[in-house]
Amino acid sequence: MSSTEHDGLIDLSSLKVSKDLLSSCIHCGLCLPACPTYLVSGLESQSPRGRILAVAKSAEAGSLSDRAAQHLSACLGCLGCQTACPSGVHYEEILESVRPQLAARRTPLLAALMRFAFAQVLPNYWLLRLLGYLLYFVQILGLTKVPYLIRSVFPHPFIAKLCDFVTFTPAMRLHRSLASEIERKNISKNTSVIQFFRGCVMDVFYNHVNLDAVRVLAASHNLQLPKQTCCGALAHHAGDSDLAVKLAIANIEFFEKTSGEIVVTSAGCGAMLKSYEHLLQGAAVDKHLVERARLFAGRVRDFSEVYAASLNDCAGKDSQSSAPRKKVAYHAACHLAHAQGVRSEPEAILDYLSKIGLIERVELENNEHCCGSAGIYNLINTETSLAVLDAKMDCLEKCGADVVVTANPGCLLQLEAGVKARKQNVKVMHLAEAAALKNCQS
Repeated sequence: MSSTEHDGLIDLSSLKVSKDLLSSCIHCGLCLPACPTYLVSGLESQSPRGRILAVAKSAEAGSLSDRAAQHLSACLGCLGCQTACPSGVHYEEILESVRPQLAARRTPLLAALMRFAFAQVLPNYWLLRLLGYLLYFVQILGLTKVPYLIRSVFPHPFIAKLCDFVTFTPAMRLHRSLASEIERKNISKNTSVIQFFRGCVMDVFYNHVNLDAVRVLAASHNLQLPKQTCCGALAHHAGDSDLAVKLAIANIEFFEKTSGEIVVTSAGCGAMLKSYEHLLQGAAVDKHLVERARLFAGRVRDFSEVYAASLNDCAGKDSQSSAPRKKVAYHAACHLAHAQGVRSEPEAILDYLSKIGLIERVELENNEHCCGSAGIYNLINTETSLAVLDAKMDCLEKCGADVVVTANPGCLLQLEAGVKARKQNVKVMHLAEAAALKNCQS
């Protein structure tokens, strides 16, 4: 495979990355304290600047070595380095450029299974709900213990991986219809209209969070639940961007028929929806579709952005609570803080709940450091994921919180696994659940 240069791009088969983008990294090392994989490994090759160097050398050599692919695959994609970088290096774009190359290195069976999940399972909401019900009854019957029992007498890698799946699975609850809840809550039709994006994994694993978000937001908005599909984030991050483009176009077409902001409870979904313009710019689509993507992305808001804006209407209306207060720490989801730049709104919500006496805020050290979930990273790179989680759990123990609040289903899954492993008496909550502690009526 040979490399050719044209229009400032290095063309390495499917690898296209700007030379200026690669050279913008001055290797100062200020990203190192923000990189979870570097902190747990201590290896330069597991750092952002080390990975950028690996991409640059691969482009020059005309091939991606196994060693370089290994280091790049171990990246969480948390974008903490992008926030910390004083030179403004767009690390996310560099990582995106190699994801198709990394995807091509999967075994045929794994590649087929992942594409099937991204193309046929996640976009099929009714199938997802069915799988959710099956998982619920598996847990009720105690069958989740079976893989661990088998592993104790038959330590096969497949059984070990099955145990990983069980480890990163939340306690399921019976699903309740969001449409019915929205219809019941929409009493006033004179309020502003917002569209609710329920997500796929979010609404199956954390349906109760979406229900809380609906109850909170319905106090000041007329909610609608339009037809929609998977946001495409998991497919895109796995390198199957062609599937992500198809899902993006479908969502754009669905929501173009609606008006108002699009509110999202999953930080990962929100980051993906807000990046549709960038996604389609890199695809073979017409400029008109890219413009439609820009208009769509401009409507997307995280739950915290919408709810925090309504807190001004609550000023002076809520009385002080005299109930015992729980100590609450906030873990900033990477795709909310780093990818979307949403920081002040979640803090404002928790500060408000503290002000009216419902909670007591405690600071979580390194609260913007990744917890190790990163989509399906914890299932593929379980050992590294758990090492990153250990660092997060150390900080959680140190702050003495009774509750840890976050804003992404992957973070909820990961933190719940950490709390369970350490047998900590800490409740993991979504920000919408915390907000539901006091549903301000305007």
